[in-house]
Formats: sequence, C-alpha cells, structure tokens
Amino acid sequence: MSKIRVLSEQLSNRIAAGEVIERPASVVKELVENSIDAGATRISVMIEKAGQKLIAVSDNGSGMDADDALLCLEPHATGKIHNEDDIDHISTLGFRGEALPSIASVSRFSLRTRLHDAGEGTEVIVNGGKAVHAKPVGCAPGTEIQVRDLFFNTPARRKFMRSISTEERQIQEMMYQLSLPYPEIAFELTVDGNRIFSSPGAPMLESRITAFFGKNFMSSMLPLEFVNDEVRIDGFIAMHGFTRNSRREQRTFVNGRAVESFGLYRGIREGYGGMVEVGRFPPVILFLTIDPYEVDVNVHPAKREVRFRHEYKLSAFIAEAIREALRRSPAPTVNIDPAISLHALLESSEVNYEIPTREQSIMDFARVEEPEAYEYSVVPSPRRETPEEEKPEIIVSGVPEEPPLGEPILPGSGKINILGFLDRSYLLATADNGLLVIDQHAAHERVLFERLLKDAGRGGAAQKLLLPITLELSRAEAGFITKNGAIFEKLGFDIAPLSSNTVMLSTVPPGIRQENIGGVIRDMLSELMDDATTGRNELDVIARCACKAAVKAHDYLTLEEARGLIAQMAQCELPFSCPHGRPTIINISITELEKRFGRR
Repeated sequence: MSKIRVLSEQLSNRIAAGEVIERPASVVKELVENSIDAGATRISVMIEKAGQKLIAVSDNGSGMDADDALLCLEPHATGKIHNEDDIDHISTLGFRGEALPSIASVSRFSLRTRLHDAGEGTEVIVNGGKAVHAKPVGCAPGTEIQVRDLFFNTPARRKFMRSISTEERQIQEMMYQLSLPYPEIAFELTVDGNRIFSSPGAPMLESRITAFFGKNFMSSMLPLEFVNDEVRIDGFIAMHGFTRNSRREQRTFVNGRAVESFGLYRGIREGYGGMVEVGRFPPVILFLTIDPYEVDVNVHPAKREVRFRHEYKLSAFIAEAIREALRRSPAPTVNIDPAISLHALLESSEVNYEIPTREQSIMDFARVEEPEAYEYSVVPSPRRETPEEEKPEIIVSGVPEEPPLGEPILPGSGKINILGFLDRSYLLATADNGLLVIDQHAAHERVLFERLLKDAGRGGAAQKLLLPITLELSRAEAGFITKNGAIFEKLGFDIAPLSSNTVMLSTVPPGIRQENIGGVIRDMLSELMDDATTGRNELDVIARCACKAAVKAHDYLTLEEARGLIAQMAQCELPFSCPHGRPTIINISITELEKRFGRR
C-alpha cells in the first residue's frame, strides 16, 4: 500500500496558515494589504482582545462580485498575477492567493463585499475552512472582512500567542508599517472600543509621522532624497546624536512594502559610519523605489524578507544618500550665555587652545590616605575636565553600612588603595595580589542595578523631581506606560499620562541622573516592547535600562567618589560583572606582572 497521500484541501490550508498567519498582526497585514491593492482610500481596522476575539477590516475599495467573492477563498486564487513573467515584476502587496483561505481555515470568517455600481453585495461565511453559506446582502461598496476566534480549531497555535499587550503592540506596529508608505490613504485603528488613531489621508508624510511618533521625533529627523538611474530613495533619517538602543525604529520600505533586509541595514550603518556608537541605532523611515525585477519578494511566506539582485550596490546607494543628507543638514545651534568666559567655553568643548608647557604623564597617580568611614554617593559631573575651583564636592550622608576600605571589601581582595585614573574611564588600584583596573561605568551600573531591584522588593524608593519632566513619546509607547505604570512605580518612577502621546515624570529612583532621563525612559520602553524580551522579568528589564544613567567613560570622578564607588561595589552580590555581563574589574596578578617583566 502506498505511504504517500495527497493532503485534503482543508488540511493543506491549515498547514499554509501556519506559514502565513503567525499571529493576529499577520491577519491584519494580509487583509489591509488586500484593501490597499483594491484601491481603497479609507481603511478601518477594529480589534477585540488583541485580535483573538475579533479582527475586522473594512474599506471603500473596488469590491467584488458574487463569483469573485467565492473564488477569493479558493487556494492560490488571485487576480494579481497571471503568468510566470508576472512573478518577476510584482507590483502589488499581495499576489499568492493563499492569505484568505489560510485565515478562513483557522477562524470563524465572514466576508461582505459589493461593487460600486452594483445594487447589492455578497456575504460569504466560513467556519474553520468549511463553507456555511453564500448569499446576497445589502452592504456598502467595498469590502468588510471579520475574523473571529482566531486559531479556535488549532489550540496549539493559540497557546503560543503572546500576552494581550504584546499582541496589541504588534498590531499597532503593523498598522504603522502599512500606513506610512501610503499617506494619501486614511487609516483608522480601534482597539476594544478605544480609537487608537485616526489618520486622515494627506499628501505629506510629515503629519502622519508626527501623529504616530510625536513632534519631538519629527523634529529630530532630516529629510532625505536620492535619485539615480537605478533607484529612488526618499524619507527621513535621524539627526546626529538621535539614536535608540534597538533597530525597531529603523523602518524600511521597498516599492510600498515594509521589508527587512541585511543589505538595507548595512547601508544605514555605513551611511552613519563612526557617528553612532556600538549598540545604538539611529531611527530612519526610508522608502526605496526600484524596478520590481531587481527585488525578489517571494522568498518568505509572509513576504517580510526580500532579496535584491544587486544588494551591495543598493547598500552603497543608501549609504551615499544618508551621508549626503547629513552633510546638507544644518549644524546644531546652541544659545550661549554671554556671561560664560571663552576659557570655560573652550574647555567644556574639550578644545586645546594653548601649547602644553610640559609633557603630561599618561596616568595621574595619587596615593590616598585611608578614608574615613562614611557612605559616599557618586554624583559625577558632565563629561569634561573640571577646573580645580569647579570640582564637585562629595555628598556625605550619615554613617555607612559598608566597611572601611582597609577591610576586605571585595571577594578575593585584601586592602585596596586607589592609585589614580586612566583616561577618565578606569580606576587603578592596588590589592594584596596585584593591580586592579576597574571600569567606572560598568561598576556603577552593577551598583545601581542591585540597588534598584533591592528597593523594588521593599516597595520602591523614589526621589521627587523639583520640576516634573514632560516627555513626548509615540502613541504605542505612551499606551504601554498607561497600561503598565505599576511596573515602573515599583522601581521609583512615577509616570502619569497627559495625552495620547505625552506623559509626565514626577519621581525617579535615587541615584538616577536626570541629564538624559527621557532617553533612559525610551530605552526602557524599547526593551520592554521588543518581542525578544517577552517572558523576561519586567523589573529586571527596567533596572538594566535604568543603569544607563550610571556614570560614563570620561565622566569626571574625584578620588572621594571613586572610594565611594568601590565601597558600594563591596555590598553587591555579583560585583565582578555589570548587568549586561561585561567585567567590572580586571585583576593583573603579581605573578602575571613578574612573567611580563621576565622575572619568571
């Protein structure tokens, strides 16, 4: 007996659904893309229970007659390609004809559609891939599709769905990706009866970007336009210094389709060159228009990833376009108080304006006396060499919990003496068994991280800001804070919503610097809203991000502050690595030194 059988249509559709329909956002993507291809100028999306209960998409597009309403649910039925040559010149968003039957096979599916010049429309209802009925119905011109109880007949798929908030964020991000390339189309998104956004059609993209991501975001972007015989690149790129801690806000589109491509990301990275530090990503919104023959959109079931025939050439075009836009950008302007002396201004900018009279030593060594038994709070000044008369005074508060430095304060050490500083980034100290090199940034990150989590366990400690800070965020970020304010409150952040994309920060945890608190909050949100962090402890994620407020390399520390930092490290449970896993201390043993100097 033959072991090979042809699968039933219903079973093959369910297998196809596993490739095309990963989550509710995938359903939204496929349905909205069909609406765009149908020439709609108005598209409305309604969601209930993150799409698990209902996904409804309605449009005023061309609509279908009764025959097409039935044919569109047949596997691989499509009106967008007709022969093999069309596959090499795909200009529509959808083309395979597998989305609707796949969706209908794993949901309770209903479709209503009507041609604009027809007197009545057609209704088709399918439950789990089985047709229930098809009949005439009165409805508005265009198409409305309702998808209820997604994955009701595939419980294993339903079990692997993320939390309600995660799935809602995915849907909202999908709507951003679908609506940004088509500013002329009006889009509306409603979640559980609440209108998340209603963006009218307009010829200019700037208003839509502002509505989605806020005025501050838009004001930090530069317009970009690049054209040659092979490609046209339009959009916006981040100004100097405007970065995020993930690539989530690097949105790239090819011929109106949101795509992911290493080649595109390579071009962005090379365009900014050394202007962006490792681990940071400048936001971009880039639209590429190229010959469809030059791009293969048929390499991924969900059409998310694409392949280019000349990827490296395209990367070079993107890099050139970004470099040119940055060169044309105006230099940042700063209002300077005329009372500030030229000496102080040049010094704060780290400008050398006089020839040094003597060669300076690479390291500034300073033998220190045994410190008094005080608790020291590390309060660094900005990144600059501070004149003697302006050096910050150490803040001393009470009798310490830490032992004096003369005691064994770090596991494996004995007496520690600070010698000095190297490159204003590393503390150099001696211990009984050799030389210690301490990374001031990594060490302070560890101290802050453990303090934050310890305070959270006691209900959270907070210091009230003298003046509350107003932060403008994207609608998705502000919505996340509104729903998850208790998580931030546990660590000492009091964040209250003011509007759909504005929040007010009233308190921060003790020890958190306030110079770039907005950036710290956005980094937290980026981490928490990233799907990769789902399942991780939220307090841990926030605390790790808050540690970005630690002292940085090249921040000025006094010897007293350095002593205090080491004393606080002694109280850490895991003092030898920062929260991200980098070492805080390198110990060069006496034995190693003797080997290096040929004594062994």
